[in-house]
Order: sequence, then C-alpha cells, then structure tokens
Amino acid sequence: MKLQGVNVLIDAYNLELPYSTGIKTYGKTLIKALQLLGANVKILTSKNLATKEPILSEVLWYDTSNNSPLNRFSLFISGIKAVSGILWKASKIKRAGFVIPKDREDEAFLDSVDVFALPRCYTIAYLVQKIYPSATAIIPERIDIWHTTYPVPLQIKGAKRITTIHDLIPLRLPYATLDDKKVFYRNVKSALKSSAVILTVSESTKNDILEAYEIDPNKIFVTYQPVFLPQISHEKVHEVVKSYGLKYGDYILFVGTIEPKKNVARLIRAYNLVGTNMPLAIVGRKGWMYEDVEPLLKKKGVKWLSNVPSKDLSYLYAGAYCFVFPSLYEGFGLPPLEAMSVGCPVITSNVSSLPEVCGDAALYVDPYNVSDIREKLEKILSDRDLREKMVSKGRERAKLFSMENYIEKLYKAYSSVL
Repeated sequence: MKLQGVNVLIDAYNLELPYSTGIKTYGKTLIKALQLLGANVKILTSKNLATKEPILSEVLWYDTSNNSPLNRFSLFISGIKAVSGILWKASKIKRAGFVIPKDREDEAFLDSVDVFALPRCYTIAYLVQKIYPSATAIIPERIDIWHTTYPVPLQIKGAKRITTIHDLIPLRLPYATLDDKKVFYRNVKSALKSSAVILTVSESTKNDILEAYEIDPNKIFVTYQPVFLPQISHEKVHEVVKSYGLKYGDYILFVGTIEPKKNVARLIRAYNLVGTNMPLAIVGRKGWMYEDVEPLLKKKGVKWLSNVPSKDLSYLYAGAYCFVFPSLYEGFGLPPLEAMSVGCPVITSNVSSLPEVCGDAALYVDPYNVSDIREKLEKILSDRDLREKMVSKGRERAKLFSMENYIEKLYKAYSSVL
C-alpha cells in the first residue's frame, strides 16, 4: 500500500492562514498521511515569496502582513495568463531554516514539503471564474495529483484533480455564513465536474452532495478525519489548566470560533439556567457576528479564552469536567473526538455528521432548544457514574478514527485515480 514516486500538490488556501482552522488541521493531516504512503508532497501558496533569497522567502511565509494586494495592472496581466493555460507559472521556493516559528509544532509540516509560490493565485482564480470556467496554473515540475482541500476554482496543467468537500454549510445554513452562496454553489459544481475523485469527511456530507448536485455516488469516497491520541501527563494537564485560571475537573468546556453556526449564544443561555458554580470556558477566536454574543461572554461564570495555541487544547480537554458542542451543523466535527480521545465526556448536537461521528459515546441535544441543552448539562453534572461511562465509551470511540484507517481509505481513493 504505497504511493511511492507520486507527486502530489496540495493547495495552501487554508494552510497559509495565520490561525488554526478545521480545514488547516485537515491539510496538515493529509500531508502527513500522504508522506506515510510514500508520496512526494508539495504545496502551492498564494503568498508573494518569489525571491532568489531563501531567508527572505522564509521570512515572507511567516510574515502575517504579507498580504498586500496586487495592483490592477498586475491583476489584469495575471488574469490573462491564468486564462491562457500556458503562461501562469509558479516558482519553487528554497528555504533556509532561519526563521523561528511562533508555533513550531503547528508549522512542522513545512519541513518536509516543497513549496511553490504563485502570488495571489487563489484571489486571481476567484476573479477569473466570474468570466471563465477556471484559471490554470503551471508548476515547473511533474504533478500527478492536484489535491484541493477546498473547492477552489483553480486547475493545474497536466495533473488529475482530487477535491475534498468538507460540508455544504453555506447552502444548508445560508443565514449562518458570510460566503457568497452563488459563488460557493458554482465552485462546488465545477469541482465535482473537474475532479477525478471527490473526498468527503462524513457520510452526512456525501449525502448532502448527492441531494444538491448530480454526480455518480461511486465518485465520492468518505475518508473520516483521524484524531490523534496524545500522550499527556497528569502533571502537565494540571499545569496548563492552572495557567488559564481554571481548576482541574471543575469547568465546562467549549472549543470553536464564535460565529452563528457554532451556537455559542444558546450554550451560554443554557449554562446560565443550570445555576452551577462550575465555570464555562469558551475557547475560540472572534468570528462573524461575534458582537451579538459579546454581552453573553461577560456573564457571570463565563470565561472566554480567545488566544489558546493548538498545542494547549488537548490539556484543556483533558482537564474539563465535560465538553459541550451544540453546533448547528458540521461536516465532520473534530472537537468532540478530540475531547473523547483524552477522556472528556461530550454533549453535542443530534444533527448533521455529529451522531455519525460520536455514535453512542455522547449525550445529544437539539441545538435549537435551550432547555434541552440545559437538561443534558444538569444530567451529566449530577451523575458521576454516567460521566465515567461516557469517558470509557468516548475513549473507545476515538480509537475508531485512527491514522491507519484514514490512510487505508485515502490510498483506496488515490488508487482509483492513478
């Protein structure tokens, strides 16, 4: 079971973001899995790194202010090249190992991949697709597979395409995201047509695609995202939990961006009705319509932690009494599995992929019903035996989503293309 000698190019559309997202995590996991299969993995960044100086190229990758827009003339010329299919060429970037990353663990994937840069390629691709089916770029090396982790309207000349579609949330919950719905719909449709294979992260997302678009179901492969089972010490958990002003085993946890689809407002209202002295720790950065939730984040007992590095999350999960995730919709839902993997019991929504992922190891709520969320919180807070059973079930459930299982399914999908 090997992909030895296969050159795979992965988009850096989410990888180049300065903060963590679910799709960024997926991209890093994909890189790791493909490398374990023996593939030669490369990434395509839209950052302006085209320089012959390796140190400067590396500095520009890590520079979060490196996002100045191209001028209109440059955009026009790049657009013409992108449409031509023969002139829009990426540059291979050399790195020097000079920069000290902000989060070494988070950026480790860069050590083992080749980086190609095509300034503002994703922005230009989105502009081009308004008047032309898609932009086409050239990579100065043979690329066998162009794997996009998001349905970007960009093709790579000479490569077969695989696209991962995580969810159709902009179409299922159009009121809960900022995406341009018309553009999103068209880009998914185009990706379904231009890709040799489509990967989804759940049967739920696969079913959504089959309901919304005309596509052969045999073209879609479900590859559940793996969860890593970290080896963490009891002492380190106590240390990290204390550093955030929390007490081990004495807080309720939520992790996710503060935006409408994560349903933070209903969670806080339900928590306020419980009347517990146990604080509710909200871990997440500001998202769209954060202002609507901001007053609730100042309520008694609510502790908002906005700048938590990903390396601390497993410790916060492990130290929590329980994890509550009443999301309105998920393509997969990694946070509940991350919590289960370290022995934190989970309360989550009875919608979309969440029951598929969590099985019988979670307590389920109607995410639109504040009373139901409150009742499940009260249930787990008052029943220690139930909590212990959920801890045991959760650990076993998380083991099903192993890297080995993911690699096996990923290899099957890739083999159907090669």
